[in-house]
Amino acid sequence: MKIIFTIFAGSNETIMEPFIYIGLAILLVLGIFDIFVGVGNDAVNFMNSAIGSKAAKFKTILWIATVGLIFGAVSSAGMMEIARMGIFNPQYFSFENVMVIFLAVMLTDIVLLDAFNTIGFPTSTTVSVVFELLGASIVVAGFTIVQNDLPMNYLFNIDDVSQKVIGYLNWSKTKTIISGILISVFLAFTVGGIVMWFSRILFSFQYHKKLKITGVIWASVAMLSMGYFLIYKGLKSTYSTEKVTQSEIIDYYNSVNPGKKEVLNFDDNIIIKNVKGEEMSFTYKETLPETNEKVYTVFFGSPEIKKIIETIQDNMIIFLSALFLASLLFFVIYERRGGNPLKIVVFAGIFSLAMAFAGNDLVNFIGVPFAGFQAYDLYNAANLSAGGNLSPESYMMVGLKFPLQTPHLYLLLAGFFMVLALWFSKKIKTVSDTEVKLASQDETAEKFRSNILSRSIVEFSVKLSGTFSKILPTPLKEKINKQFTPLVAADDADAPAFDLVRASVNMAVASMLIALGTSLKLPLSTTYVTFMVAMGSSLADRAWGRESASYRIAGVFSVIGGWFFTAFSAFFTSAILALVLINFKLFGLIFIAAMVCLFILYTHIIHKRERLKKLQSEEVTNSIDLTTDKALSKTANQLASSLRNIGDAYSISIDGLLTENKDKIKNGHQIYMNLKSYYSDIKNNLFKAVKKSKLTEKQTAQLYILSNDMMQDILQSLELIIMACDNHVKNSHKPLSELQAESLRKIEHDLLLYLHNIAEYLEGHEFGTINDLKNVKRSLFDNIELSLSRQVEGVNQKAYGFKNTDLVMCLLLETKDLIAISVRFSKLLHRLIKGESPLGNRDK
Repeated sequence: MKIIFTIFAGSNETIMEPFIYIGLAILLVLGIFDIFVGVGNDAVNFMNSAIGSKAAKFKTILWIATVGLIFGAVSSAGMMEIARMGIFNPQYFSFENVMVIFLAVMLTDIVLLDAFNTIGFPTSTTVSVVFELLGASIVVAGFTIVQNDLPMNYLFNIDDVSQKVIGYLNWSKTKTIISGILISVFLAFTVGGIVMWFSRILFSFQYHKKLKITGVIWASVAMLSMGYFLIYKGLKSTYSTEKVTQSEIIDYYNSVNPGKKEVLNFDDNIIIKNVKGEEMSFTYKETLPETNEKVYTVFFGSPEIKKIIETIQDNMIIFLSALFLASLLFFVIYERRGGNPLKIVVFAGIFSLAMAFAGNDLVNFIGVPFAGFQAYDLYNAANLSAGGNLSPESYMMVGLKFPLQTPHLYLLLAGFFMVLALWFSKKIKTVSDTEVKLASQDETAEKFRSNILSRSIVEFSVKLSGTFSKILPTPLKEKINKQFTPLVAADDADAPAFDLVRASVNMAVASMLIALGTSLKLPLSTTYVTFMVAMGSSLADRAWGRESASYRIAGVFSVIGGWFFTAFSAFFTSAILALVLINFKLFGLIFIAAMVCLFILYTHIIHKRERLKKLQSEEVTNSIDLTTDKALSKTANQLASSLRNIGDAYSISIDGLLTENKDKIKNGHQIYMNLKSYYSDIKNNLFKAVKKSKLTEKQTAQLYILSNDMMQDILQSLELIIMACDNHVKNSHKPLSELQAESLRKIEHDLLLYLHNIAEYLEGHEFGTINDLKNVKRSLFDNIELSLSRQVEGVNQKAYGFKNTDLVMCLLLETKDLIAISVRFSKLLHRLIKGESPLGNRDK
């Protein structure tokens, strides 16, 4: 490894000041933008249960989350340990080095989170920041070790006092984070599933009938868990008491005031000034027996809130009992007045999770930029004290290890940007849609494809279920199945993906687990807990039936795989960027920043395109109307338009083939793709339309089904024609002979006329006049037969090779199928109007 670092560790003299100042400006911009991409991903943690259950309008959900975010940001103690010293030990790094680390981290974080938002995958911002810091720190530490000719084991040592080195990197923190990932995934999924199963046994899907007693008690218990959550994860973030040793105070003072000989008096209380000139008060706590060194504490935040929390902790049983009784009384009154207690639970969950998110996860977005500015403040103060003689390359960041609070004004501004991101980020719904679809009680258009692992799990589960089914007594099975029998799904598109029972379970269990993990000092990820609780509750609620289980399980594995991909990609990308920055400094920074801007622009275009496709799909869904008169008119007009488009795509592609113009063939393919997308949307949503139709509308349902099936056949022929043209031109095969080109031109002309006539008849609802097209159809078939005969003769005479024959045969045969199917639309509509069988094989 030392050889690797030595290769890149050559001196590269550049002007430092532009790199530092431009780097600080970029950190500021990246910090603001990181809030937008970070909130766009993490917002699903506290909003998805409300969104999926339709507990309130989307704007109402946003307002509740907004209040929680502002309260959490303003009341946060603003401690940024992970960014400053959680992963690397800053006393071994120069100011220049930490700037390289922070810039590599932020540039990576923007790209990574924006990519996950674009594809709609929820991931952990904590994990991304931790592994980005680790990747960049390893590269920078390796350079430092090589340049100072230190042993390479300094990179890996942990608390090796014998060698007077703590270690450049905090490996124990990394191991803790990784263990937290595994704990989060397993624990949240299991507990979420168990609690949901018992909750459904209590409520069934007819939960409105049980709100009076069961609902009130359950809501009170849920509020109890969220009250506990607010203490350990929400309100405790409003203050912080940090321990520092006597030597750490001296190191900080000397780092800010280099060259001063002033001796600090370590009494029971000591006051020093930070880089801003503000007084910091330290109180004596204890003396370490092994070193006889004094330990002091410094407090950040609100003393009043701390006293309240300490009082609650000292009287936890009394507090929880009072909270339960107060909740019980409130819900009894609220339910008697016609309210739904479960809605209040969901709203309380939004607020508490949003508050804890702003108070704790804010470090993931602004921690690194603020650490960069704190590093600059330390360097600037020391440089002024030393008379301007310090260089960023030599000034060590001892002071960055010291606990420093982020000013509340900055926290308030960060909270403001979080709220803006919550309201205006267009990618929030994309990320939210992933979890909601995976948790949906009803069948939906599945986002993920099944794989061998998901299919194997489903197959095993079916066998296991069958075994248990044989063991359980029949009356017990029937009683359990009755509780898990869902209500008939609503027909409207605005129907909830799951009910309020599941939404309240998701909120209560996630809050309880996060609070419990925090109190036990386990590093549970908020994203992982909330997502896996939702997946566990979905499984237990039988939302993953045999029709959807393999796709949903594959989706869960894909998201979990994305989490591990987050760690690996964050580590390696950040390491590579740090490698570029440490070698090329300002030029490397400008180049990387430009690439990041281009990447964000690209993902914005991709996301906008996908959103447009989704809107078009929704419009197609809404256009399905099974009312007989409207259906006939709409279908005829749409088929007429589609046939004209098919003719255009055919003509453009043939012209592109004969003129060897790839762009024309590409345009023809785009027309085909638009048609394919439209009819795929019809096919995917036809089931819902038929399900809510009346029996009297069964003929129009058949019209959609049969016309869509025929259109799929035509589009398949069109695709083969376009692909054959594209393959021939793309591979620069020999052009067709003049006779072949002339025959194709003739067929193309007649086909356009044929499709145009059919379209006119469809638009004019003249479905009985299709006999007029027989002559055109016969002429087309004659031309195709003549061209086939000539092709066979040419092959026999060795005038045409294999590639030529393969192309021409494909074009002629697929054109024949296209002609034969196109006229059937008029026949289909004609039979339906006359009340005959749509297939024409029987009487009414």
